[in-house]
Parts: sequence; structure tokens; C-alpha cells
Amino acid sequence: MMPPFRCAALAASALLLPVCAMAAEKRYGLTSFEAIELNADVAVEIVTRAPVSAVATGPEDALDRLTVEARDGKLVIGERRFAGDERKSRSPAPVIIRINAANLRSAMVAGAGSLTIGTLKGARVIVGLRGPGQLVVKRLDADRLSVAMVGNGTMTLAGSARQANMTFSGGGAVDAGELAVGELISDSEGAGDHRLRAIRTAAITARGVGRTVVLGRPVCTVRNVGSGSVECGAGK
Repeated sequence: MMPPFRCAALAASALLLPVCAMAAEKRYGLTSFEAIELNADVAVEIVTRAPVSAVATGPEDALDRLTVEARDGKLVIGERRFAGDERKSRSPAPVIIRINAANLRSAMVAGAGSLTIGTLKGARVIVGLRGPGQLVVKRLDADRLSVAMVGNGTMTLAGSARQANMTFSGGGAVDAGELAVGELISDSEGAGDHRLRAIRTAAITARGVGRTVVLGRPVCTVRNVGSGSVECGAGK
């Protein structure tokens, strides 16, 4: 008869087997890049650190589908599709990709993935989001900033920019209340709510039903042709 403590140990090991089987890791050798485009339903975290590298963790079958390629100065992350995928349920375990990038200046999310970036810095910085995904930039430092969002995603931006041109379409929410912009131009339509901040001037065009709030005390020019609301120069 097997001793009770041994039975318990074997049972505990058996319980751990499915978890261990699900966890896998894949490393990618990358060349340098200044732009990233995320086209996969995964979570990506980027820190400003050298050398450039990427490590993905998650279910092995999901990692087998993942494509991570740096070419012509851009890192593109995607997913391979196979016949019959529409009949299969996705694994509940997420894929997480951790990336080191030294000189990132442009970021785009297309789809349902999430992208969190430590720093975007440059004379010209570009940020974009299409679809229901999520994009977070913890620190922006730009002379000229271009922001475009289409769809129902969420975007959070912080840092500073001398000039910023922002366009929003759809029901997505933007929180850029911690992004100090010297000269701000914003053009929006749809049901999304947008929280912005301007220092000197703010030119706001709103065509939708959402709410736009511009913090700070800029000189405001407002053109509100929709049924939504615009508050500009709201102080804190």
C-alpha cells in the first residue's frame, strides 16, 4: 500500500502538470527598429533598454502561431492563421511579449491586442490605434506628435509635446490628461470621450456625441458641430 504522504505528493504533481504544460517561452533575435506595429491579440510590454530583444511567454500552440519580425526599421508582430481556426476556441492563457527597444519613435496597434510602452521620444513621434485594442505610452517626449485612433479601443498618453495633431473616430476613449501639449489640434467624431491637456493654444473640432475636455489654460478655438460637449481651458 502506498504511504499517504507519497500519494499526496503525486497528486500535487499531477495537479501541476497541466499548468507546466501550458507555459512556454520563446526568444527572438532582433535587429534595431524605431517603429512597432502590433497586429495580434497579445499583450506587449516595451521598455527602453539595450540590447534589443524580445521574449514571448504563453501556451506553446499560441507561440507557434506568433510572428515577430524586424525589417526596414519596423518591428511587426502578427499571428499565422490556419484552416479551421474559426471552429476552435482560443486558449484562455494570454501571450505576453516583453521587448527591449532603445530608440522607439512610432507605435501602431491594429486589432484587439494591448501595447504598453515606457518611452517614445523623437523630433516626430507617431501613435495610432485601430480597433478595440489598448495602447498606453507612459512617457512621450516629442517636438511634433501625430495621434490617430479609429474604433472602440482605449488610449492613455503621458509626457510632453511641443505640437500635437490628434484625430479620433468611433467610440474609443482617450486619456491624455497627463500629456502636456504646447499647441494642440484635435479633430474628433463619434461617441468617444477624450481628455486632453494644452499649454498655449488648443484648436478643437468635435462632430460627434462624445465629450471632449481640454485641461490647462490655453487660448481655445472650439468648433462643436455635433451633439456632444466640449470644455476647453478647464484648469486642473
